[in-house]
Amino acid sequence: MTVLPEKKVVNNITNNTSFAEEIYKKNLELLEARRRAEQLLYGLSEAVFAIDEDYNITLFNNTIEKIVGKKLDEVLNLPASQVITLVRENGEAVDLHEFCFIQEEDKQRIDGLILKGITNDYYVNVHSSIIYPTQGKQECLVTMVDVTKEKQLEKAKDDFISITSHELRTPMTIIKSYLWMLGAGKGGNLTPKQMEYVQKAAQGTERMLALINDMLSISRMEQGRMEIKIEKIGLLDCISDTLSDFDVRCKEKNLTCKWDIPTEIPQVYADKMRLNEIIINLIGNAIKFTTQGEIKVTAETIPDEFVKISIQDSGKGIAPEDMKRLFHKFGRLNYSYQTVAESGGTGLGLYIVKLYIEHMGGQVGVSSRGLNQGTTFWFTLPTKELKASQINNENDPELMVKIQREPTYTK
Repeated sequence: MTVLPEKKVVNNITNNTSFAEEIYKKNLELLEARRRAEQLLYGLSEAVFAIDEDYNITLFNNTIEKIVGKKLDEVLNLPASQVITLVRENGEAVDLHEFCFIQEEDKQRIDGLILKGITNDYYVNVHSSIIYPTQGKQECLVTMVDVTKEKQLEKAKDDFISITSHELRTPMTIIKSYLWMLGAGKGGNLTPKQMEYVQKAAQGTERMLALINDMLSISRMEQGRMEIKIEKIGLLDCISDTLSDFDVRCKEKNLTCKWDIPTEIPQVYADKMRLNEIIINLIGNAIKFTTQGEIKVTAETIPDEFVKISIQDSGKGIAPEDMKRLFHKFGRLNYSYQTVAESGGTGLGLYIVKLYIEHMGGQVGVSSRGLNQGTTFWFTLPTKELKASQINNENDPELMVKIQREPTYTK
C-alpha cells in the first residue's frame, strides 16, 4: 500500500474543498438567476404560462393568476386545458395544440382570441416560444398580450360608423330624389348652367351613397351579420348578363367590351348576388380607368378544381410601388391627383371584393406592367363544394360571415 506524503494529502483535500466551494457558488448563482427570471416573469403585465410536453402547467405568472382566479400552487402540473380557456369571437374553442410547440417557420399569427376569466373576459394576442433546456424535456412558454381596450375602441369606432352611415343614408336618398326631379324638369325648366349644377350635385350624392353602402357592407361583415349563400352557378350566363349592363358606358367612352368564356367552363360554387357585385365592381373600375382600347373578360379552369376569371383592360395601369395599396380599406392610388379625381371612388370596393371572394373559398389578385400599360384583375372560385373551415378567411378572424348552402340534388 502506497502512503502519500502528508503535504500532498493536505493539498488534495484543499483542492477538493475549493472545487466543491466553486460548485456550490455556481449553484447558488444559477438558483439566484432562476429565481430572478421567475420573479421577472411573475411580475410581467402580460399573462404568461408555460407547459411541458404533456401540456401540464409548469409556470403561471401573477397576471394570469388574477385573470383565472387561481394561484400557481393550485395549478402546477395540472393539464392547461383544465385551467385556461381560449375561444374565438364566434365562440369556437381554441386548442393549445394550435400554437404550442410549433416551429418558427410553421407559426401563424393568432390575434384577437378571447381569454375567459373568473370575472371578465379579455381579448388577447397570443405568442408562443419553445424552450430547449440543456437537460430535461422541452417546454413551451406562452405570452398573452391584453388588447381588450384596443378592441373596445375599435368596436366603438365600427358602431359609430355603422350608426352614422344608417343615419346618413336616408337624407342622402331624399336629396338624390329631389335632384332627379329637378333634372327631369318637375319643378320647371332649368337653364343649361343650372342643369350642370344639378348634375354635379347628383354625381356627388351618388358617390356619397356608394360610400355609405360600402361602409355598411363592411360593418355587417365585421359584426357577423352578413350571409353568404353558396350555390352552384353557371359563369357563362352570369358574366354575359352583367356585361350587357355596361354597353352604354362603353359606347360613351368608345371602348370595346368583350368576353371569352368557353362553353364547357364548369359551374362554380358562389353567392350569385355577391358574384354579380364583384364582376360589376371590377368591370366598372376597368371602364373608369380606361380612356381607349378594350376591356376583356376571360375564364379558364386551373388546377385544384378552381376557375380563374380575369378582367383585363388597356387603361392607366398600376405602378409597382402602388400594388400594396390595393385590397385594403380606403386603398386608392394616389400617384396622380387627376386619377383620384376622375375615379371618384370610395377606396373600399376592392377591399369588399377581397372579402367576398375569400369567404366564397377563392383568391383575388392583380397584375400590371406599369403605368399606362393596362391592368388585369383576377379571382378564383371553386368548382366543388368546400367545407366551412376552408371558406372562412382565417387571415382575418375578426370578420365573421354566416355561410349558407343551397340544397343540391342528384339523380
